[in-house]
Amino acid sequence: MITVVLAAGRGTRLDAAVPKPLAPVAGVPVIDRILAGLADDGFTDVVVVTGHRADEVESHVGEVAPTVRFNRQPEPAGTADALLAARQLVGEHGLLVTWGDVIVPAGTYRRTVDAAAGNDGALAINHLDDLAAGGAVSIDGDRVTGITEKPGPNPGWNLTGVLRLGSGIWEHASAAEPSVRGESELPEAIDTWIGSGASVAAVPVDGPVFEIGTPEALDAADAYFSGDTRDR
Repeated sequence: MITVVLAAGRGTRLDAAVPKPLAPVAGVPVIDRILAGLADDGFTDVVVVTGHRADEVESHVGEVAPTVRFNRQPEPAGTADALLAARQLVGEHGLLVTWGDVIVPAGTYRRTVDAAAGNDGALAINHLDDLAAGGAVSIDGDRVTGITEKPGPNPGWNLTGVLRLGSGIWEHASAAEPSVRGESELPEAIDTWIGSGASVAAVPVDGPVFEIGTPEALDAADAYFSGDTRDR
């Protein structure tokens, strides 16, 4: 199964000394930790979608993971658009997707893929006290019933950014309308996909999830992984 790592973001809230995927967490770039976790779970056929400072990201990843392939998102037009940038390499098949700035506990990728068996897909989710900057995932039992982007400062299940998506997602990613930010977003495409009848499993994550989007989040991840060379 091909894994697509979405690593085209600008990381405007982080120190611009390095591209966001290369932000060091306890001395190890975020994307290195993601690629190592994928490999540990048995996923080595990887496509990285780059965009902002693509040359730097591709040069680094090419050194640490020479078998990784790349495709570029021409403009920063959202996560659905970034996924479509990988389509020519993935084909019309299902795939595993992860955001390029999210570190999850060991085994999360495998659990998410396994949970999709008998379903059209599966989403790894974690519970947050404040969903203002996240994607609220509505569930019914072990099934996802919808996704709402940035719903406000309420507690609930959050979309981690680890997704097993069946081939039906391509139609909805292609048809995704621009959000208020002018970008086509993958969570909204998934919500539409579910609304059309797709069965998507919910996979609660056991352990901390770090989304390296702000200096505070980077500090928290750095503290957690301090003294470790890869993952815990």
